[in-house]
Amino acid sequence: MATTYKNDYFGINKIISAILAFFFGWILSPITRILEGNVVAGVVRIILDFFVIGFFIGIIDFVMILLNGKILRVL
Repeated sequence: MATTYKNDYFGINKIISAILAFFFGWILSPITRILEGNVVAGVVRIILDFFVIGFFIGIIDFVMILLNGKILRVL
């Protein structure tokens, strides 16, 4: 069963989510996708982590959380 979070990164505060995205987004974003029920996006994010692209997507998540409170939902 998929869980929808009001705020991203496990439903915690926007500022704390942004800090976590900046430092640990490369590992938390795949976990978040899998917990939401989007397993394919989580696996793709894990694969991208091996090519260091996941780090840059974590930075994009950081900016997106600061701007509108939501992480990048494309992947």
